[in-house]
Amino acid sequence: MSKKWLLLIISVIILTIIWQIGFFDNLLDETINAPDTDSGVDEEKPDINEPDNSETTIPVEEIVSIEQLEYEVEIIGEGFNIPWEIVPLPDGRFLITQRGGEIVLLNEGEIYNLHDVNHIGEGGLLGLTLSFEFNENNHLFLYYTYQENGELYNRVSRFTFEDSTLKDEVYIIEGIPGSRYHNGGRIKFGTDEKLYITTGDASNRSLSQDIDSLAGKILRINPDGTIPEDNPFENSPVYAYGFRNPQGLAWHPETNQLFASDHGPDRHDEINLVIAGENYGWPNITCSESSSDYQSPIACYTEFTLAPSGIDFLVMENLIEAPLFVAGLRGNMIMRIDLDGDGNFVREQALFRDYGRIRNVKYYQGSLYVLTNNRDGRGTLGESDDLIIKITPKIEAENK
Repeated sequence: MSKKWLLLIISVIILTIIWQIGFFDNLLDETINAPDTDSGVDEEKPDINEPDNSETTIPVEEIVSIEQLEYEVEIIGEGFNIPWEIVPLPDGRFLITQRGGEIVLLNEGEIYNLHDVNHIGEGGLLGLTLSFEFNENNHLFLYYTYQENGELYNRVSRFTFEDSTLKDEVYIIEGIPGSRYHNGGRIKFGTDEKLYITTGDASNRSLSQDIDSLAGKILRINPDGTIPEDNPFENSPVYAYGFRNPQGLAWHPETNQLFASDHGPDRHDEINLVIAGENYGWPNITCSESSSDYQSPIACYTEFTLAPSGIDFLVMENLIEAPLFVAGLRGNMIMRIDLDGDGNFVREQALFRDYGRIRNVKYYQGSLYVLTNNRDGRGTLGESDDLIIKITPKIEAENK
């Protein structure tokens, strides 16, 4: 056989083997028979410049509405006398103010009595908050009513918490107009580390519109009592004005917007988004009216008297809304106001109507801590009043 024929036979054998293993089919699939695409990118391989969120994306089924929650209720304290504020300490204990001037450790009893307090009407020992640097300096702040030269005033003082008692009082701001009624009294630190203070009109409605008066305002000061340079009014602690008797402060957990509650006259209670330098209308208008000269509330109650006091947001992962819980005194309830991610009103619902007058709601580590005020002379006194109630929201089993 000639060399030429031998090479031809070998070539046919090689081609036959290649055809049997499917080489030509694969070649056709990748060229002539390939599907039309206009991107030229392998869709099964992500763009290396895009962030990989596969491990951080929350499955849709885990995102829930506040309306899907149920509540576990536990009474953790009884026999209190008009408790006004509750604040958790870093060690897990809770400090509580009582309007008569007593400071109490939950489950341990009274640790200090503030003798300068003038407990008259709605006045007395009211707000309490811890320093932003409490772990370093043990400082806490109290808001209380006092008397001087026959006149009632309110002040904020700083104390040192040491050996489970208070000492070394330092006046931070004083001379806030006081009265038997409408003393405000809530104090909280914002994320800007400034101290925010609510003050009432002290039964003199004209003071709320007077920028030179500390009454009917939300004040903002540094922890040492000096005035922040970025306050809206030069050399003034006034942050916003035109309030009647605000007793609640809370910051939106997503937007950090500040919200405040305010008692209206004969109903007309308000929940307001607080903006620096703005006027909220009292006594010129109530929340059932509107004017371009004044800020309108996000919620206005004209059909019944809520008498809102302390407020706080529930912070919970995977929750659609930002629910604001509002303590209702004459309303005998907690009003839940659902806001969206931008702070806009979505809906509301009245809850927990079996405990009488509610003075405050405080969020801490997944639970709400609630104070009743049935001993304040306006409520129906129960055998165990006043109460400290722990309310823990949970996702219903069928929604898990």
